[in-house]
Amino acid sequence: MDIIKKLKKMKVKRVFIQYPEGLKLRIQQISKKIESEGIETIICCEPTYGACDLRDEEAKRLGCDLILHIGHCDFGIKSKIPVVYWDYFFDVDPLPILKKEIKKLKKFRKIGLVTSLQFVKTIEKVKEYLENHGKEIYVNKSLKYLGQILGCDVRAAKKIEDDVDCFLCIGAGKFYGLGLLLGTDKPIFSLDLERGMIKDLNKLKRKTQKIIAWNKSCLEESKRIGILISWKKGQFKSPFKLKKKLEGEGKEVYILAMDEITPEKIEGLKLECLISLACPRIGIDDLNRYKIPVINFGSI
Repeated sequence: MDIIKKLKKMKVKRVFIQYPEGLKLRIQQISKKIESEGIETIICCEPTYGACDLRDEEAKRLGCDLILHIGHCDFGIKSKIPVVYWDYFFDVDPLPILKKEIKKLKKFRKIGLVTSLQFVKTIEKVKEYLENHGKEIYVNKSLKYLGQILGCDVRAAKKIEDDVDCFLCIGAGKFYGLGLLLGTDKPIFSLDLERGMIKDLNKLKRKTQKIIAWNKSCLEESKRIGILISWKKGQFKSPFKLKKKLEGEGKEVYILAMDEITPEKIEGLKLECLISLACPRIGIDDLNRYKIPVINFGSI
């Protein structure tokens, strides 16, 4: 692997490995391959949702001299030890799915393509196939690769939004497609390479929009508010200005700090509404898991 050559050139002795959930089935193989070249590895078992989640203090404490961040691009975050970002692409052929499912796109002529980092190599194949079937394809480069979006950065889609009739999000599952759904009025379809299908996400969009609208309306009536913050290096935002504002409106406000924000960690607290200043996906994903309304600060 080229990445091992890079690590050896840097004279790395012990590496701290962070990786996304989608690579869990491969991470032991990757770890052993690196170790076979004389480099010690420690696998981080805490969830890693992106390059915003940089565990440099933990890696340093464990005696590592480098972090290997797999499946993510540099987020521009300063680290106490060197970080190597390994793109890590999945080699998946999208054509069998397109041949079987293209009928679901028959109403749309102008299609915008987006994808996650792991599947950027499928963009050209999808583009060529759709163009050969009479579609007009639009792709924008706003991050490292053509068509690439993040869960919190959909600029590659927004820049072509006015040109297209719909978007086709290439990936596995609904995570990236859902992030785009709430940022555009155009129909969204997911080319799910894991499940082998094209899925219409617009019913999910309407359901999520209704929940978000209801949660926002609850904020006005709520008296006890929890402000959620994370100490992840790329997610922290100061909550004190917001706290002061809400208290000026007569609300009782608590700042709740944690690493990974989950509903279970706030169970038992007497709160009526939550505002998240951490990852912008918290007020989008898993809304049904929260027993009280949760809102992203950016959507208030």
